[in-house]
Amino acid sequence: MVNNHWVLVTGGSRGIGQALVSELRLNWNVVFTGRSVEGVESALSTFENIQSKQWVKGFQCDGKEERQVDILSQSLLDNFGAPTAIIHNAGITKDALHIHQDAETWRDVLDNNVVSIINWNRKLLPAMLMTGHGSIVLMSSVTGLKGNIGQTAYAASKAAAIGITRSLAHEVGRFGVRVNCIAPGLIDSDMTQAMPEAKLKAMCQSIPLRRLGQPHEVAKLAEFLIGENSQYLTGQTLVLDGGLTA
Repeated sequence: MVNNHWVLVTGGSRGIGQALVSELRLNWNVVFTGRSVEGVESALSTFENIQSKQWVKGFQCDGKEERQVDILSQSLLDNFGAPTAIIHNAGITKDALHIHQDAETWRDVLDNNVVSIINWNRKLLPAMLMTGHGSIVLMSSVTGLKGNIGQTAYAASKAAAIGITRSLAHEVGRFGVRVNCIAPGLIDSDMTQAMPEAKLKAMCQSIPLRRLGQPHEVAKLAEFLIGENSQYLTGQTLVLDGGLTA
């Protein structure tokens, strides 16, 4: 077994997740997951262009599928040992007005955004506890704090991430494992780039800093939370929204 310091990023094949992998692989060995083989392979080709002595490996794995997580987790533990950090980034939205969201929609959002966290932690966290150190970062959203029209299911899942962060920090702190959460605001992404220019401009006007956040800014905060400069920080949710919720 090759025992390296490595970080798991779920949902690392696109968007914020891809920015996380790009940033972290400069100083860390990184494993990332994606839902499709094509997405993982495309991301890997992008990461190959980044000069780094660290390695990056991508795997197709749907976090809500317990069996898939079990198989990949055991393989990672066998080959690389316990992860130094887990960044739970994978998630979906499925936006719709509450009266148009059925139970199946809610189950899908909660399975992808909450149950997937449980699946990964159940397999990887015990190994981290045995090492006596480590960091877990959950990706919430300002929607979990202030709400948003059409996102009741998404907001519930992101509020759950904040609750998990607080309680899990109490459970694992005595083992040297820290748990924190990031709540990004409006981040430049495929979704925002597809918006009409006038609507996007109006949204930016509602942000005190008058701009969208950038994926690499989220990645920098995640790197801080798993690194040496945040060793006395746990159980917290850091809001990165340009002042939107101020």
